[in-house]
Amino acid sequence: MPSSQLLRGVVGLGLVGLGAVSVVRADTTKLFKEDVPIGDQQWFVPRDPMCCGYPLAEELGFALRFYWLALEVDHDDPEEIDFADPDAVDLYTKHGFYLGSFPEKFAWSLRMEGSGLLADGRVLNTSGKCTYGYGTCFEQLDVRVHPYGRGAGPRPLIPFRSVAVDPSIIPIGEPLYIPEFDGMRLPDGTLHDGCVRADDTGGGIKKRKMDFFVASYGNFLILLTELWGITFIAPHVETPRCRYLRDRGT
Repeated sequence: MPSSQLLRGVVGLGLVGLGAVSVVRADTTKLFKEDVPIGDQQWFVPRDPMCCGYPLAEELGFALRFYWLALEVDHDDPEEIDFADPDAVDLYTKHGFYLGSFPEKFAWSLRMEGSGLLADGRVLNTSGKCTYGYGTCFEQLDVRVHPYGRGAGPRPLIPFRSVAVDPSIIPIGEPLYIPEFDGMRLPDGTLHDGCVRADDTGGGIKKRKMDFFVASYGNFLILLTELWGITFIAPHVETPRCRYLRDRGT
């Protein structure tokens, strides 16, 4: 499957409009009657109940990182195809079935990202350590169910929606609102509404770290211009506007 088809399954993301906010003046009649000194009257603007929920940390408390599918085509140099790659490694399933021989750089990237797309259209996922081959076992996924790889358990990864978290901090399936993502322009031109979901975990994701799944390295480069200088974020939970993503099922 050509890498240009990688984003066809991405669902368009639209902005969720904010409702009108009413302004309420405080009633200070009782204070006057009881001769309680008060300052100047001020306007109170209640928080929009469809907005933000509650932050998981003070200020920008979570480190933001990115991950994507490892693509075999990014590692297929012409000389490697014509003369065979001297650094090729063999990949196997945990049951010992041979998956193929691939450039070591691709195997390393596949192990780091967790999911990858082969030049022939197969999608692979890591599945633990191996005592043979590359030392890491892999499995072939059903592309009809997991076109972009698999997250925690059987959960499919969804570009621009799935995030990898520490499940001791954020439950798997929990929707989150990321203010820094709200209004971000995506590679297909649509705007993000700030809503993501905890769909994945990772060995290097501990405590206040979060990895954002963007499907491809090319998408990552595009989003860098939208998120320039943003390396820490403020995830919110219990956000009404993001409840449509809630999925605690396994």
